[in-house]
Amino acid sequence: MNSRGLTRRDVLRIAGIGAVTSVVGCGDNEGGRDPGNSHAAFVVEPNEDSFIVVLWSSVARAAALEVQSGDAIVYSTVVELAGARAVPITGLEAGQSYQVTIVCDSGAQLGPHLVRTAPRADDRRAVRIAVSADVDPHPDFDSQILTHLAAASPELFVSLGDFPYADNGPDLAMTVDAYRARYAETLTTPKLRAWLQAMGVRAIYDDHEFRNDWDAMFRIVEPTRYAAAMQVWDEFFPIPGAAAEVRYRSWRWGANLECFLLDCRRFRSANAAADDATKTMLGDVQRAWLIDGVKRSTATFKVVFTSVPLDYGDGADHWAGFTVERTQIFDALAGVPGVLFVSADQHWFAAHRHARGIREFQVGPLCRGIRVPSVLSPNVLFRAERYNFGVIDADEAKLTFSGIGPDGNAFYKEELTALDLTPAT
Repeated sequence: MNSRGLTRRDVLRIAGIGAVTSVVGCGDNEGGRDPGNSHAAFVVEPNEDSFIVVLWSSVARAAALEVQSGDAIVYSTVVELAGARAVPITGLEAGQSYQVTIVCDSGAQLGPHLVRTAPRADDRRAVRIAVSADVDPHPDFDSQILTHLAAASPELFVSLGDFPYADNGPDLAMTVDAYRARYAETLTTPKLRAWLQAMGVRAIYDDHEFRNDWDAMFRIVEPTRYAAAMQVWDEFFPIPGAAAEVRYRSWRWGANLECFLLDCRRFRSANAAADDATKTMLGDVQRAWLIDGVKRSTATFKVVFTSVPLDYGDGADHWAGFTVERTQIFDALAGVPGVLFVSADQHWFAAHRHARGIREFQVGPLCRGIRVPSVLSPNVLFRAERYNFGVIDADEAKLTFSGIGPDGNAFYKEELTALDLTPAT
């Protein structure tokens, strides 16, 4: 391949689609055209040596994809498009920056998308990741926060759910096609496209990707709708090597940070069930996986991402209704250094302290309605009702958690050592 990279004409030739004039556009100069609401692309699941590029188009039939490191093209391919297409990119170097560019046969160019692979587990350099939730492209929730999120330059963004809101509006998504339309509507919004070009993403659903406040009982009550919602989630947020319906996972991000991303929906007992030893948020297997993983981790800091808060939220759709299991987890983690919980769902920022001195930061929303909390407690150390995201900066000595508002400024910041984040025995 020549140094100029693939053009739209190359896409057509390699894919064997036919004459250049047979599709939208009239020449290679169409490559820089704004793709509008017909195309979307973003990068998910960055590991030490790989990531996945997710492509979607309502008009293109093929696309050329290039991955560059500096000026060198390290990977290129042409893929056929039919709905969402996941393209795994492997054989990469750990802790490196890459640029992903896509040229569609429709004439649209997407990117370049910037993504970093995970640092090696023995890489002791300082790292930065960002976290938030609740993404709705409706103009009522517009602000400059996505621009500031991109400007913060995190190496990774962790989404804790409600991305997208698939159960919005008078026409609720009930089928595969309807769920796909909601994802496409969200991901093609210009501000979201610009944000997603700036970083890789790891994500878990919360409730609105299926239906409000769902627990495992709704898999039985609405099996067809549930299957459609999960199929489309997996199309747009594929997880390499995951067993069927196992979407919780952990990953290292250098020597100082290991992340544990929980699934707080799939295995959950009914919210209304009695809060006893049989009631579970995580299920036996996931709970054992979490406890064992955190205790075995050699990272300086172990960050547990839960889509719903540990306590002090409104309503019953969070850990406040699962106190027996929560206590079991807290007790099991006693004495483990560097444990921090990060949550979302409630649509305000907060800093919490729990039993055994366990700390939690609650984030969100990015772009959705802001709520005013009603539950008061001396263990709620700080609250702010505003659009927000969290930034985690970790090095060998400390973890700094910052709450960033829609103006791009930090309205909250706290520095914590591994000892500060050690649950009391």
